[in-house]
Amino acid sequence: MPARFFQTPLPDSISDLGRRLNESIMKRLFLALPFVIIAAAWTACSLAAETPALPPTAAPTVPAGDSDRSITASGMQRSYLLHVPPGFSATAPAALVFMFHGLAEDGFSMSVVTGMSEIADANNFLVVYPNGTAAPGPLSWNAGGCCGYALNNQVDESEFIREILADLGRSFTIDPKRVYAAGFSNGALLSYRLGCEMSDTFAAIAPVAGILSQNPCRPDRPVSVIHFHGDSDVSVPYRGGGMNPSTGLPFPSVDRGIAAWVRLNGCADSPQREQLGIVSHTAYTACRDGSAVELYVVRGVGHLWPPPSILPASQIIWDFFAAHPKT
Repeated sequence: MPARFFQTPLPDSISDLGRRLNESIMKRLFLALPFVIIAAAWTACSLAAETPALPPTAAPTVPAGDSDRSITASGMQRSYLLHVPPGFSATAPAALVFMFHGLAEDGFSMSVVTGMSEIADANNFLVVYPNGTAAPGPLSWNAGGCCGYALNNQVDESEFIREILADLGRSFTIDPKRVYAAGFSNGALLSYRLGCEMSDTFAAIAPVAGILSQNPCRPDRPVSVIHFHGDSDVSVPYRGGGMNPSTGLPFPSVDRGIAAWVRLNGCADSPQREQLGIVSHTAYTACRDGSAVELYVVRGVGHLWPPPSILPASQIIWDFFAAHPKT
């Protein structure tokens, strides 16, 4: 073939040809690189502009209503009824109210009589209605000086409370400054005992138709107390007397227990007193660490949770609890 058809001399070897090809490719890539970078940046910006931001994750909610729960405490199978308000957040710190039933009753009956679940729905707090123990026989609580199977077998109620708190802690965020206890009759005696022995847990207690039987009572910190009693109660007489079914001894008076808590909470001995029809109300509000001691006595009422038509005890209890968290 004539040499005039070749404008570039032939390479001396195949390796020289490969070298020249590589140099040509690298030069073209180098020249094109800025355009590749600009195109990639433009594409990323376009995608960012076209993709909407994800909405913030909503706080998880727990199904509302009542549920029965079982746990093990001190080797015993125990149970409680839990009430969750509608739309309740599992992550927001929440107040918790324990409601302890009377002798021979149960958590469900306590929820019906007190109506505390409806108040929880309106104020967004959790309510727990624990069940006492029996084998077999009427359910009871070991309140220190009473009652039944629980007292006779020295059931560890404090451990039961701690296990409930641990169980709830796996599903909810409990505010440790807003844990409260209310109780009726045998449950009232238990709430007093918990105030004496678990003041690190409970900010306030609300005994109804019960008395302070724990002796000695030595809380580590002030615990606010609001007590309700009918002056015609013959099961646990307001002025003391009657007979403790577990010991055969007379009950101490309600006033004796109130005086003890006034002293324990370091209250000034200058209560406010008012008479509201058949209801007398005494309030010690100048107490240590913002605590308080209050007493409602209902004339002519016996051994029962005050009906709302006479006195809205459950609402008053919640209002008192809400006003007295731990400080």
